[in-house]
Amino acid sequence: MMRNLALLSATLIVAFCHPLQAQDVTVKGELMPDEGTSQPYMALDKDCRALVSKRDDPAKAVTACKQVADEADRFDPKSHFIVRRAAYVFYTTALIQAKKPQDAVVVGDKAVAVVLLGHDDEAGSSAAYGVRGQAKAFAGDLSGSSQDLEKAETFQRNGLNSPAGRELKGEYSRTLKGLLMFHAQVLKAMGKQDLADIKLGEAGKL
Repeated sequence: MMRNLALLSATLIVAFCHPLQAQDVTVKGELMPDEGTSQPYMALDKDCRALVSKRDDPAKAVTACKQVADEADRFDPKSHFIVRRAAYVFYTTALIQAKKPQDAVVVGDKAVAVVLLGHDDEAGSSAAYGVRGQAKAFAGDLSGSSQDLEKAETFQRNGLNSPAGRELKGEYSRTLKGLLMFHAQVLKAMGKQDLADIKLGEAGKL
């Protein structure tokens, strides 16, 4: 296990500083916030996203995104599904950038829990599983990471066939390619080179 973790750290050091492109696509692809979302909340959310996208001050991004996630926690659990999922996805990403993968997994669990309520689209569901899978990889749970990434890829493939996916085919394809390439590195660290090659082969066609 220690050898696998060392290999993962060596092969994914760039991804640690530059998390999965899935999250970049989520930033671009988000539609209008759920009805009833306040302007102050949207301002906080904008700051969080901007800091995550810049990637140059992880600690500041964590602080900003925690504020958004804390506000999202106050929404009725039966409302604001997309807003809450997005808040947890960006907070998870910020924690990954700050090299706090264990904390990122905890927040990633919250993103996936919202998705499991069944009100999100394919791309949003992919983002939740994708970012939690990334967090799990850096936390040392390679098997759990692979499982999450597999689900993220399935959602993203389905998303490519949706109206939004057809309209944003380039972005959706880049997201899937990023997931596949990251997953390949996780599989390689697990000693599953044959499966890693399959992922790389699919990525190469996108």
